[in-house]
Amino acid sequence: MQLEIKQQLRKNPYIDVPCHNDVLNILKTQLVSDTYFKRGSGKATKEFEEVEAQHREWVKDIIDLDQFPYCYFVNGATDAIHHWVMTEKRPWQKLAGEYEYADMIGPKGSVCCDVPGQFMAENGRYGLGRIVDDSKPMYLSVPSAADGNYFDVELKRELNCPVILDCTYVSSTNKQKINVTKNTEQVFFSFSKGFGLVGQRLGLVYTKQPHASLHLLKEFENWNYTGVRTMQLIMKNFAVDEMWNRYRPKQLEICEKLELKPSDCFYMATSRDPFWTRRRRMRWNDTARICITSLFDDYL
Repeated sequence: MQLEIKQQLRKNPYIDVPCHNDVLNILKTQLVSDTYFKRGSGKATKEFEEVEAQHREWVKDIIDLDQFPYCYFVNGATDAIHHWVMTEKRPWQKLAGEYEYADMIGPKGSVCCDVPGQFMAENGRYGLGRIVDDSKPMYLSVPSAADGNYFDVELKRELNCPVILDCTYVSSTNKQKINVTKNTEQVFFSFSKGFGLVGQRLGLVYTKQPHASLHLLKEFENWNYTGVRTMQLIMKNFAVDEMWNRYRPKQLEICEKLELKPSDCFYMATSRDPFWTRRRRMRWNDTARICITSLFDDYL
């Protein structure tokens, strides 16, 4: 039976996120007509500013956003990446195993890593090695899309290149502090993963300077007003680590039965067993990423 379960999990290369009945019930209380604002009236801006302040407070134990005075609504982290790539003029770099969308819509990023292994430490993940190009912006996810774990990108050395920091998996983990490097230019957030809001397309972008495309849209109150209200409801009713606290015992139980190592993200696990070879995302690393969402009892 366990072998059959493993074989099913091994077929899935994607991260499928859990949906939650109490999130569904909150969505049922929301009316689209509640945010039927006239553009230019200032009502949408007032509500967005309230949500921005709420979000800064919501994530403050994980990440300090004080150096990022500008905030914008986006249709999920994928949309944030789209606006970044659309306005990025510089060649860019990434770690192996990152979310692939940026490569799909523009010039591909070069891969930087620490040979012989990107994150090969047995007792944790090393930071970056010596072959980072300081002239190229780095697209970087923390927690990492490669395995669902936090890591300190500056554990081995100071990172001097510009950074585009994707925090999509925040709200899928416990509270751990993210080291924001000094040259970080943008920070992305999404509500899709932790709360199963994939179809609602809810995200935020924080920047140090006015964003090349999003700032113009914001001046015209051009964003999803209903999405802003949904974010407000989620943050009002759930702590940022609510779902991790709820699902962590089940994650540990599943991992023990299937001989997997639990990731920081509650619906992921890892393994270095050759059985999972096809689920490895990092070119020089034998760690595989496995999605265990389908094994949760209340998965909708």
